[in-house]
Amino acid sequence: MTTPHHGEDFLHDLRLRSAAEGGVFWLNDDLLAVFEPDTARLVSRANWNGLVMPDRLVDMIRRRHSTPVPWARVRTAWLTQLHALGTGECTAEMITRMERIIDARLGDDIDLVLLAQDVAVQSILPVALSGLTARESALITEDLHQKLLRLIDRHPGRGPRHHLRFLAVQIRAGLVVRRVLRDRASGRRGREPDLTDPIVDLLPELGMDRALDVVTAVLTAIGGPPGSAAASVLYEFVRNPQWAQQLTNELEGVDRAEFCAAPTKAAPVTHRFVKEVLRMWSPPLLLVRRARVSSDLGAIRLEKGQSYLVSPHMIHRDQRYWEQADTFDPDRFLPGARHGPADRTCYVPFGWAPKKCIGADIGTLQLMALCHLLCTRYRLTVPNADTVTMACRFAPVPQHFQGRLTRA
Repeated sequence: MTTPHHGEDFLHDLRLRSAAEGGVFWLNDDLLAVFEPDTARLVSRANWNGLVMPDRLVDMIRRRHSTPVPWARVRTAWLTQLHALGTGECTAEMITRMERIIDARLGDDIDLVLLAQDVAVQSILPVALSGLTARESALITEDLHQKLLRLIDRHPGRGPRHHLRFLAVQIRAGLVVRRVLRDRASGRRGREPDLTDPIVDLLPELGMDRALDVVTAVLTAIGGPPGSAAASVLYEFVRNPQWAQQLTNELEGVDRAEFCAAPTKAAPVTHRFVKEVLRMWSPPLLLVRRARVSSDLGAIRLEKGQSYLVSPHMIHRDQRYWEQADTFDPDRFLPGARHGPADRTCYVPFGWAPKKCIGADIGTLQLMALCHLLCTRYRLTVPNADTVTMACRFAPVPQHFQGRLTRA
């Protein structure tokens, strides 16, 4: 459960209250803000431990319980699959897919937010769900695109007709996922090294409806935050030409094969740049959760059934944990930097363990790969760059962000 629209004034007021009240305070009678790092970690852990998937629809209708499947088991299967993919080959394939998308837009004046979304989704989609036909891929992509437009407040249309169309797109995408799961399980379709494949093995326990929910959750996750993060990379790349030049100096001297094999080792400046983008603009900005268990939080008690609000963004902008918190400076991630994080609990762009986003590593590599292309293959031009601003909605969204990419 997320809060889709926030606004700069709302976030500013939250920061003031958080500073005055120690990071943990009631926003209303049933919503607790938890912006203190250790407390957010403890609450997240308490509500993750022992979490099982909901009962199957057919069992709920028959008023019986399904075979319990712990979410931790699904998560372990995903992490094992991601580890098997390998950094070098995965990064190289993502870069190739990014090139194909950008090459098709060269020389055109384009909306860079939507370009970033396309680049992010199309480059990472095969990691989540691969082996699709062109039509199947188009249906999944359209579903993710429609969801993104709603999240960033760019509605494709309003009224009953457009709502029905949105639902129809979701249904068609769901049918694609269902067909892939069924075909792989029956052998009519080959197995693929993606995050859908471990769910095929769990089908007997999950049932089709729960398996469909799991895969859809992964697809939804790649359809919003990665594109927002990619747009934020472009935004800071344009706003900070001195850092763009530092990245170019570094990446032009790195062999592409070397970069793909170990990006964070081959390009440490680029890695710090990406980490700072994620600190400043980690999506989504706010997350609302319902407590599964009661928790004593010092002077405050969070009861089971009440809601709580967590936010990496609020922690990343808290002056108590970060000096010059509103200043973009990748060098804060240099070892021993005085304006760096107070400790490792203060940098959580991908959430808190043990529920930390499974795509944390591959998401970072994807953003570094985008930087690699911006510095070695393309030239980004944004007229009137000083007028580009960042709006805070479900996620940070650059405004008036039009530009052109040409071959370097």
